[in-house]
Amino acid sequence: MTHGDLPEHLPFDGDASRLKMGLRPLDQSEWVELGDRLGADLREKRRLLTDRHDDVVRFIDDDRARVASQELLDRLVAHLPARFPDTYSIVDRAGVDRSGVDRAGVDRAMVIDGIDWSVPLGRPAVDALGVHPVESAGCLTQEDWCVMAPDDAGRWRLVAASVCFPTRWVMPDKLGQDLWDLHAPVAHYDVELGRPVDSFFDRLTPATGKWRTNWNVVDDPELFQPRSRGQFASTGPHAVEDVPELVWLRAERQTLVRLPETGAIVFGIRVHQDPLTSIAGSPEILDRLASSLRTMRPDTWTYKSLDGYGHEVLAWIDHRLAALA
Repeated sequence: MTHGDLPEHLPFDGDASRLKMGLRPLDQSEWVELGDRLGADLREKRRLLTDRHDDVVRFIDDDRARVASQELLDRLVAHLPARFPDTYSIVDRAGVDRSGVDRAGVDRAMVIDGIDWSVPLGRPAVDALGVHPVESAGCLTQEDWCVMAPDDAGRWRLVAASVCFPTRWVMPDKLGQDLWDLHAPVAHYDVELGRPVDSFFDRLTPATGKWRTNWNVVDDPELFQPRSRGQFASTGPHAVEDVPELVWLRAERQTLVRLPETGAIVFGIRVHQDPLTSIAGSPEILDRLASSLRTMRPDTWTYKSLDGYGHEVLAWIDHRLAALA
């Protein structure tokens, strides 16, 4: 068995008995992550935007959602070339839509190194190409983007999103929902996190961005995973040594930033996925993952789709730890 480099994010801490916000201060120069898979991830986004557009981009068709999404796009346009000048640049030329057709009337585009796809920018681009700014924002980064805005009653609702890489949730079903409804499937959210999350959203300011990480163990290598496909169970039974070839660690680096002009909050989701073999040589990490899985409550275990393969993962970890002892 060969072991690759350790994953960049290993957020499990050995105790999954309770939900945790786990928020940390965000250095806003590190708002966006730039990874080795930038080209591959953006090409996959382009494919999904072409083949499954309505599954990955949705927005409420009103000024509130459009203006907040435009502010997100404008902020990315300012941030990316300044933070990553070797990768991102802005050029003056006609825009190119998803099908590669040149359109007149677009005076700026973002060129991304290694990607043969210019992303239209700014309000003229939206008018000329019919591209919503949240879609353009999603095209620029490995992060997916959700735009949250308060309704007249002060409840934070999902008003626009470009989510090409969901982890077992169906974004179009969530459009317009408030924070409690968005998280309704998450076991114990209402009791343990509902009010703290509401309070956090109300208190967040443009100067106090936050980030956190989330994790799962999945049996599917696809980045686009709106639902579990039960792949592990469908190919079984499996020898214990075969388990890590069929299971992946999936981590999300999530950022929360409040936009200064509209007051909307943008939720960035960067997915990292690594084969389970990447931790096969580290007893400490294996033990931490096993403890996290074993302390997980049954309803959380089911919510994370672990019923079909979680116990096999634990058996493989025990097998590896014995071999490394």
